[in-house]
This record gives sequence, C-alpha cells and structure tokens, in this order.
Amino acid sequence: MIYIIFCVILILPIFLFVRGKRKNKTAKKIKIFWAKWMSLAIGIKTKVTFLSDIDSNDNYIICANHKSYLDIVLMYLVIDHDFAFLGKSELLKWPVINIFFKRGVDIPVYRDSKTRAAECLILAENEINEGRSVVIFPEGGWDNSEKVMRRFKNGAFQLAIDTSCPILPVTFKNNYDLFTDHKDFSGTAKPGTANITVHHPIIVDNLTRKDLVNLREQTFNIINKELNSEN
Repeated sequence: MIYIIFCVILILPIFLFVRGKRKNKTAKKIKIFWAKWMSLAIGIKTKVTFLSDIDSNDNYIICANHKSYLDIVLMYLVIDHDFAFLGKSELLKWPVINIFFKRGVDIPVYRDSKTRAAECLILAENEINEGRSVVIFPEGGWDNSEKVMRRFKNGAFQLAIDTSCPILPVTFKNNYDLFTDHKDFSGTAKPGTANITVHHPIIVDNLTRKDLVNLREQTFNIINKELNSEN
C-alpha cells in the first residue's frame, strides 16, 4: 500500500522537466510536494527541534542516523536547503525516483566498487562547490536485527575536511517505529509523530585528514546521545 501511495503521489508532478539550469530547483519543489503528501497520506506529523539557527544561505554536509525509508521522506520537510542525496545505487531500481539520480539531481553510491565510490565523492564535492548541501547517511545501511547505530564510514568526513564544509548532524529518533520495513517500499506504516533533532553545525575549518577519525566519532556521539535520550 505504501509503495502505491509513493508512486501515485510522486508520479503526478514528475512530468515537469527536471533538466537544464533549473533542474535542481524544479526537483526540490517536486520532492517537497511528494514528502508533504506522502506524510499526509500515511498520517505522519513532525516535531522538529533546532538546537541552533541554520543559515539557509550556507551549505552543509548533513549526516543522520538511518533505519527507515521515512528518513528520506522527512529530510525534505526538515532541511530547507537545496541538497543532493548520496543514496545507495539500489535506488536506481525504484520506479520514478530513479529519474532524479539519472538526471544528476542526486548521486548514487556504488558500495561494491571502491573506484565508483570515490567518484561519487568527487560529484558530491562538485555539488558543494556549486553551493548545494549534501545528505549522507554515514552508517551505509542497516539491518533490523541491529539495535544500535552502525559505526560510521569515513566518506562524509573526508568530504567535509576536503571542502571545509560544516557537518550538520540530524537525529531521527523514532522513524523506525513508524515505518519499519527495510526491504522495500511496500512495508507497513502507522500514523504518529516523528521526533527529529537538528544539532549545532560542526565547523571543520583548519581540520586535516589527521582529524578525520575524531570528526567522525564526534558526529556519531552527537547523534547517538540524542537517539538514546528519553526526551
């Protein structure tokens, strides 16, 4: 049922041309439209806590925990920036949504090839240099049998140091409880309120590759502490 809602809601505006100089702005409007109506259709509300003011004129590398496809949907309602998703290449198999990846709006990550994975970071760097933000789920995936966050991969933090682009940690506290199926978009969902925290940006000016592990662990600890808090 969720998959049907997903396709119907997104396919209505997809006939707009997502190409040319305005493709990113057009795609952003389509995705926000999709996210709002998708959330409405399955009865999801959001409660977002911003720990600091986020300048809409700045760009960020947005890092969040990831255990539900709802994370992708709600990101468009939480972050008021033009951003590119770095998403697993399996998304290229999704009808409709793969259009955004094929037209260069988002960036597929090929986890089975170190060379192609490195190429995706170059594309992400280009997007940052053009003033866009980038969303990365640094866990690189999830498994329902795992009760805690996976160790973060290095890519997001290497990218931050190389571009001097600040990290913006985001904690999705209970999306997994609202939409649990990780295998496909036909999983069950239930109405509820998604609790989300947008943390203080982490400034990376003057950091070098020697600081990568500390930056990675700092980001992990910020997200994980909020994820395990009772509030």
